[in-house]
Formats: sequence, C-alpha cells, structure tokens
Amino acid sequence: MSVVVHAPLNRPLWLEHADTAFPALEGEIDVDVAVVGAGITGATAAYLLKRAGKRVALLETNRIAFGATGYTTAKLTVGHSLVYSDLVDSFGVETARLYARSNQEAIERVAALVQEHGIDCDFERTSNYVYVEAASAVAAIEREVDAAQAAGVAAELTTETDLPYEVAAAVRVEAQAQFHPWKYVAALVRLVDGDGSHVFESTRATAVRSGGVCTVETVGGRIRAEHVVVATQLPFLDRGFLFTKAHPTKSYAIASTVDEETAPRGMYISADAPTRSVRSTPGPVGRRVLVVGGEGHKPGNDPDIDERYKRLEQFLHERFGAGAADYRWSTHDYTPVDRLPYIGRLRRRDEHVLSATGFAKWGMTKGTLAAMLLTDTIVGRSNDYAALYDANRLDIRRSALRFAKENGAVAAFFFRDRLRTRDSRQAIERLTPGEGTIIRAGTKQCAVHRDDEGELHTLSARCTHLGCIVDWNPADRAWECPCHGSRFAGDGTLVQGPATTDLPRLEVGG
Repeated sequence: MSVVVHAPLNRPLWLEHADTAFPALEGEIDVDVAVVGAGITGATAAYLLKRAGKRVALLETNRIAFGATGYTTAKLTVGHSLVYSDLVDSFGVETARLYARSNQEAIERVAALVQEHGIDCDFERTSNYVYVEAASAVAAIEREVDAAQAAGVAAELTTETDLPYEVAAAVRVEAQAQFHPWKYVAALVRLVDGDGSHVFESTRATAVRSGGVCTVETVGGRIRAEHVVVATQLPFLDRGFLFTKAHPTKSYAIASTVDEETAPRGMYISADAPTRSVRSTPGPVGRRVLVVGGEGHKPGNDPDIDERYKRLEQFLHERFGAGAADYRWSTHDYTPVDRLPYIGRLRRRDEHVLSATGFAKWGMTKGTLAAMLLTDTIVGRSNDYAALYDANRLDIRRSALRFAKENGAVAAFFFRDRLRTRDSRQAIERLTPGEGTIIRAGTKQCAVHRDDEGELHTLSARCTHLGCIVDWNPADRAWECPCHGSRFAGDGTLVQGPATTDLPRLEVGG
C-alpha cells in the first residue's frame, strides 16, 4: 500500500518542474540509518551518511522537497534578521559566535557540494541585508551590527542597496548565497540512491520503535536500522515533546517575472513592520524572477488569508512595478522558545533516534547545519555545536515566559475551538466549489469542503496529531491546525505533519 501523492498547495516557484519518481516502499529492508523526510535536512543527512560509509534509506511521505523546503524563499545566510543582538543579550558573545560560525559553515558546505558535483541549482553568491525604512528603527540596526561584529560576522552598516527604494539603515554581510532548493535537494537525493542505499517517495512513516535495532513502520512496509533521523520539520514522534518547545508560524511568498535590470541581486529582509523578504533568481533570458515574502501570523488564526497575498502583490507592484504574481505559496515554520534550533537525540537516553526542528524560517542554512551535526553524532565524530543545539535542553531562565505563553496559546485554541458557535448542517448546501467550513453535527465538529467538481468532502475536524480543531484556509484550500501546524488538503489528505494520518471521513446529513 502506498500514499497517494498530493499536488502542492497553491503554486510554489521551486516545485514548478519537480520531476523525481522514486518508488514507494513495499515490504521490509535493513539499512544502517533510516532518514524520515526528504527536505533539505533529510536529503543532506542521507547524502553525508552515505558518504561516511553508511547504508541509508531516505523516505518521504509525498515527493522530494514537497514539504517546507519547496515552499521557502531559499536564502543561505547568517543574517537572520536581528538575531545577534538578541543572542548576545540572552546568551552572551560566545553563543552568538558559535551560532554565526555554524551557519557560515553550512553555507560553505552547500557551496562545496554544488561545486564538487556540478549541481545546476542556480547557486549565486551575494550579500545579505537586514534593513529598516523608518529612521526611528536605525538604532536597532546599529546594535545588530555591533553584536554581529562581536560574534565574528563581517557585518557593516550601510544605506546603499540595489533596492529601488531608500532604506534608513541596513546590516550588510557578504559571502552569502541563494539557490534553487528543489534542484539542489533533488541532486543530493539522486546521489543517495544506489549502492545499498534507497530512496522512497509516497511512503508515509507512521511509527518508530527504538532499540538496538530500530524499526520504522510505514504504510507500505518497515525499515530496520541502527539509527533513525526524523527530519520532518516538526517531529511526528511526540516522545521528545518538541511540539511544546517549537511553535508554528505561517508565512507567505509570491513571485513574478521582471526585467533583469529591475531585479535586485542582493537578499533582503526588513526588520521593521511589515516584514518583507526580497530576492531574485534566474528566469528566462533577460529576465529574473522576483520573490517577495512576509505577512507572517499564527496558523488557523486569520479570517482573510487572501488579503495577505494581496498586500504582498501590492508591495511588488508599488516598489518594483511588477504585475500580478505568477506564483504564490505559503508554509509553516517552527520557532523555538529560545531562538536556537533543536538538533540531536530526540530523548536524552536514546542514542538511536535523532531529530532537528525549530529553524525559525531559516531552514536552508539551519537544515544543512542540522544534517552535518546529526551525521557527526551517528558516526561518532565530535562536533563543536552539539551542546549549543542540544534538542533536550530547556533553559528555564531564558525561555520560561515564552514557553508558558506559547503553550498557553495552544491550550486556548484547544478549548476555544470546541466551544465556538459553528455553522449548522444547512451551511453545507450554501458551499460553493472551493469553499470549506466547520459545522457542528450533534457532538461532532465536521470539516466540510466542496471541491471544484462539486464533490462534498465531510471530515472529522479534529487534527489527527493531538485533537485540536482545524480551520479552513480559503487561499491555499487547506485545513490547518492552529496548535502545531499540521496541514491537510481539502479532501483530508495529510500534506504536512506532525500528524501522520489523514482527517477521517464522516457521514452527516445535510
């Protein structure tokens, strides 16, 4: 039995020509390491582990990079907004220095692999800018420059950019990079397959049993391995309770083809509100594709998602003279309570199951960093960053307030959505193609969607992860969990975890 591959939500630029075709797992296999999730973290870890002499099985519930990796803005940078001033204030200069060095090493690893294997992935060296437009925010940029320099980053204060509008101040960091994430990840995955290692698509992992020999259970068979790497953005295994320490944020991106002279070559993110992420990538001859992102908020907590896309399109038009977006997409990212990702053993006493999460919207760099650290852990090499990113840490002094706030919000969603007034069964009759709603039928809350062909899909509204009530996202035509970020297609098919099963179908009148 295999999972039905689901089409991407909306139309992400990077997945336009995605064409991998690996088989689904059927039966049982034995390897040294099983890697669950074929985004940048899983694909890089699988490649590095195979290179270190391990037999690897890489499995993906959908298709290669069809998770968060295919929905990114695809920047490789150490310039993660105003991160260094926060790190220096919270942890001290040495932690900020390790953070900067580890992320730059990840960038250089990507660059080395692109060169070594001749990977055609539109890899470009460029500068990264964190900027503000308001004069009142210049002091924050100045503090960030000082903190970044103290952390060993070659950062400089500037007002000069290649944006078509003025900025009040910016942090510039050179020797950064940008690329096409699907082309890069697909190339690594092809290097994994063969010589005793395997790649499986349309293979959903449902459970992992740990021990001297671990077993990964999937819908089509099982994999036995000494180690398991769970690289599913947020682990689908709850035993490490990482879902209490990393919380979802929804963000959006659009892309439009513009004249080459119009498109900036630097990578940009604004530090004042509203956040705007800007970069470009090669397009047709004489043209480039301009990518703009932003409009972040908690998933399942916005009544007008379409307005988010409209504001990005307005920015694209007003600032760059671009027309309607050719592509638009959204994704969920996970932010840790203390700003540092969680990488390492899922549970402190279990050396066989490892994971990584909490990349806080900078997954291309941190996913590569995580793969490097996880590989070192499995093959027994020391790593300078293992203690810093320990997945089992919980620094109460630095993160107690954020921990309590985020988990309090989850509890509020859980109970509030069970008490909210819902549509009646008669609302089903009013649904037009493409619409969805939550109705109450007796004691049940039902997620109801009418697809473009007019077929009605009536599902349980309880997320199959921990039971929060999903909400309908009309722009992406998806059911989304506000608690931990799982996403489901209109027909209930799982698109993004940590849930591992589809929304169950229900029968109600109406």
